[in-house]
Amino acid sequence: MMVEDRLSIMPDELIHKILFCYDMKFAVQTCLLSSRWKLVWTLMPCLDFSSRQFCTLHKFAEFVTHVLSRRNHQIEVSFVKLDFYGAADQDFVREIANYALSHNVQQLTVSSSFSNSRQVYPSCLFRSQSLKHFTLTCNYMRLFTTKTEAPLDFPSLTTLNLSYIILSGDVFSKCVNLKNLTLEWFTIKDVEVFDIITPRLSNLMLIHGRRSIAINVNAPQLQNLTISNCYFSSLNVPPGLSSLCYTFQMSPCSFVRFSNDQFHSLNKVTICLSDCYPTMPWNEEGARKIINTLQQLHSARYVTLNADIVEYISLFPDLFSQYPSPFSNLICLTMDCRKKKDAVIVTKSSEARNFFLENSPSATFTMLLAKVHSRR
Repeated sequence: MMVEDRLSIMPDELIHKILFCYDMKFAVQTCLLSSRWKLVWTLMPCLDFSSRQFCTLHKFAEFVTHVLSRRNHQIEVSFVKLDFYGAADQDFVREIANYALSHNVQQLTVSSSFSNSRQVYPSCLFRSQSLKHFTLTCNYMRLFTTKTEAPLDFPSLTTLNLSYIILSGDVFSKCVNLKNLTLEWFTIKDVEVFDIITPRLSNLMLIHGRRSIAINVNAPQLQNLTISNCYFSSLNVPPGLSSLCYTFQMSPCSFVRFSNDQFHSLNKVTICLSDCYPTMPWNEEGARKIINTLQQLHSARYVTLNADIVEYISLFPDLFSQYPSPFSNLICLTMDCRKKKDAVIVTKSSEARNFFLENSPSATFTMLLAKVHSRR
């Protein structure tokens, strides 16, 4: 009697989802299982290429050519992932990019590790009519060799994530439908003012920006802004911002200077003091900077402050009489103490709490405490 092969009787769509949990090398190797599996990998709409399973880039490049030449070309490509170690201008990078973009790829993720920051990706990687989601992770490499080169040209793109990258000049203006932009571990060079021009952008995340420059965000539909441990001399954002999440370090250049009176309709604000520099001494100047930053957010209705901020300014209670209460429109103030192991901050917070609520006496106050696990 023949033993039933339950895996092989599954529909191709389900098999493709299972195979996409692994890279293309594994997917191709499944052709040895049976005649039913011989051509399954050639119909996959999602391709995951990784050089980690190959001893040399030359063998990896040969494998890429083998897969792309034998794949069913009538099947469009919905998602492509490329992870490799080596120069960005490798022929296989251009080969994969051209194939994916010519097959109307919707989502593209490229991650590379190499040491020469002067190398650049082929220009074909940055132009597509169909691409909607693009993620690029480099080792601090420029997207373009000169400031005058064309920016990213993705008219259909809605989500863009760039990590470990060097930017300069105009980059995003041709991404006219971009809604979600994340820049992480990035550096700006060759310009004193960096423009983010995106007419439909609604969500912007700036994480670990490494150079103190001015950033001008020209995005009239921006709703949500996240800034984490960035070094900007100033930041100009549109006045219609609804949500702000700001994490900073107590270091000499850690505070972002917002343009005056640009937050008119803030609904939700979360401010956190990062613990990246636990040995940095707390002083009165730092407390003044924190209060000045909070006063720029005076229109916020729902405010969350982490315990370190409250503890910091509570060390200098004389400042409460020198500054007006920063918030005038509060509905709810939340103090997040979940990372504190003791309740000392609770006893120190009363003066700071009264200071924050002075101009909003009807606002509610909430304190989030760490969970206590009982011992058996």
